[in-house]
Amino acid sequence: MVEKKEEKKEQSKSEFFESENKKIVLDKSMSIIKGWAIVGLVSLIDYFFIAPQGILLFLLSIIIFLVTFFFVLYFIWAPQDVCWGSFVKEGYTKALVYSGGKRKDFLMGRTGKSYDEEYNVVDADDSSAVYYDISFAGLHINWPWPFTRVYTENMEWKKWYPNLKKALPRMEVLRQFSLLPYPYYVEVLNAEDANRAGVDLFTNVVMEVQNPDKALFKVTTQWIDIVTPLIQGAYVSYIKVRSLDEMLGKKNKDMGTDLLKEMLNPDPSSGHPLLKDMLLAVYGIRVISISIIDLAGSDKKMKEAINAKAIAFLYREAKIVDADAEATSESVKTLGKAIKMVAQTIVESKEDGLEQKKALADAENYLKTMIKEDPEEFQKTYGERFAECMDLIRRDMAIKGGRFVDVRTPDAKGGTSDLMALLTVANMLAPKTERSTDAAFVKKESSSTGKEDGANRESAKEKRKRENKLLKGAGFDLLEENDDE
Repeated sequence: MVEKKEEKKEQSKSEFFESENKKIVLDKSMSIIKGWAIVGLVSLIDYFFIAPQGILLFLLSIIIFLVTFFFVLYFIWAPQDVCWGSFVKEGYTKALVYSGGKRKDFLMGRTGKSYDEEYNVVDADDSSAVYYDISFAGLHINWPWPFTRVYTENMEWKKWYPNLKKALPRMEVLRQFSLLPYPYYVEVLNAEDANRAGVDLFTNVVMEVQNPDKALFKVTTQWIDIVTPLIQGAYVSYIKVRSLDEMLGKKNKDMGTDLLKEMLNPDPSSGHPLLKDMLLAVYGIRVISISIIDLAGSDKKMKEAINAKAIAFLYREAKIVDADAEATSESVKTLGKAIKMVAQTIVESKEDGLEQKKALADAENYLKTMIKEDPEEFQKTYGERFAECMDLIRRDMAIKGGRFVDVRTPDAKGGTSDLMALLTVANMLAPKTERSTDAAFVKKESSSTGKEDGANRESAKEKRKRENKLLKGAGFDLLEENDDE
């Protein structure tokens, strides 16, 4: 008989926080009971067995009691934030509140830092610093207990895990709050770019709490629940005035810097100051940096629509230098050779999980599939290498007196959209006429007249050997070895 395995029931958010808070209350209660039991037992021993033996032993009993009380406070009560004691982890802060919930004070745990009168984090030697850490071996005294307690808050946020390549929600009941920079995952989905194309943007935003009073007690909910939508709104405003191609053309680091510099406060009544300035002034949160995890079209249908738009534009306005079918076929052949050259570099460098003995044909199919199904990823991963191979082909054809048919849109930058459009059009056109003899794109390389020094000549030769290797792999003749000709 096969027993049915009971499926593990996932906890809801409310159930998780309820369970965690119960554990905290239980741990605190047990530490109080355990601590007072030890103190009481030592007191009884002192009172009945040590103190009555004389004045010296009476004084000794007092010392034993005080030492016992301190050890209980340090090792049992303080780790649980009960009975006058607390520890604060390096780089963190704890808030003390009265029993009714009103904020009393903060405990600073960041070395070299202090608070000013408004609880902004400042350097300890700053003239505005008013907080001075009073602790012994890390032990802070919470006074007056039991009329004060350490503040706790239920916190939920998302964190990006590079190894898993996805963001996972994190939930935790916090009793201390980080004053150090920390990366928070922020995404925006289906935002429209300047061409009304859907865009998904995935980022890590490094933030730190600069004023815990504003972040914890000047808001009606958790600060992350307020800051995240504001950042997402600023992302949407940034995306809608730019095209997806323009954003893909930026390096991830450059785009993250632009986002931080150009994100405006979405609230029109604010006069549109920078969002990062508003977050610091109102919520006490400093945005340090934004890093781009990924930027892509929203879905597969949208990608197909973008490619269809590029094809339509090519039919309408493309400047086809040699407009007959044979010329188009020649262009596709040239592009195919460039793809073959890129595939050759992949096989040699053992990239993208391809095995060392992977056939060149398989690598070509891998690239063609990527161009068809994920052109943005092809552009990001192999765009520069593809452009370099195309340049080598042009140079070889120019040197050998050959011809290269260049099919581009007027504002083309050699991107994937033009490549996709050309390949699609080539498949749709059928051969009709012979190729024109005077309409090919020909670029002749200027000959060098000056003599290079020995070091430069050697460098040029090495570069030429590498280029010859790629050209030979794509079926071309070798370039001339003499750099001066």
